Amino acid sequence: MADMKKISILTMLLLTTALTSRAEVIVQTVDFGTITGDTQLYFSQFNTALGTLTDVTLSWTVNSSISTASITNQNTGTVTVTRITFTNTVEGYVPSIGTDGDLVAEVLKSKSHTPPGGTVTLTQGQSYTVNNIVFSGFTQEDNYTSADANFDSFKGTGDVPLYLANTFGATPTASGSGSTTSWLTSITGSSTGSLEVTYTYSATIAPVPEPPSIILGCGGLLFMTAFAFKQRRKSATSALA
Repeated sequence: MADMKKISILTMLLLTTALTSRAEVIVQTVDFGTITGDTQLYFSQFNTALGTLTDVTLSWTVNSSISTASITNQNTGTVTVTRITFTNTVEGYVPSIGTDGDLVAEVLKSKSHTPPGGTVTLTQGQSYTVNNIVFSGFTQEDNYTSADANFDSFKGTGDVPLYLANTFGATPTASGSGSTTSWLTSITGSSTGSLEVTYTYSATIAPVPEPPSIILGCGGLLFMTAFAFKQRRKSATSALA
């Protein structure tokens, strides 16, 4: 009886080992392509049939540039421009159709341009053009758990809507007649980048044991069975003697 109990304990240990869960990871990447304005994108939700979602990581990468920009003096007189501050703002909303979701990433970049020679003079209606303004790159990583708002929006068999708002601006620094009242700005800019989505979860179905593990487990079980049978046979022989 004691030997049979040992076999039962060994069997339970083997089953317990086989059912031990471990953390799994799913990674997907959303390529933004070339963004010149506001853009609606999507990425896949986590299918809860795979297990329990424990963590979501959003890793952002954004690079922006202005290919050409011009400012036109619409003031009443001549102005002298000493600097132009170019700006780029990229905002990411999840889950969102438009900007009605949570703002989960915000890129705020600026770069100053000084005209050759230090200044440029513009009469009323005259324009000044700048080319190839490159902003510094942006990276950001955000983590979300079940305690965060909208965590359940990452779960399901559909898509998570991602909305990107992308705007460019230019602010001249100038002096002269009415120099701070009226400018016409024309900017052609674009952004590229990606969002890497990482789902970390606990699998509900245990991984299939490797062949060596199966052989080792079955071998141990057979050994204990044979040992128990031998002991019982030995006990029976002793009783007859």
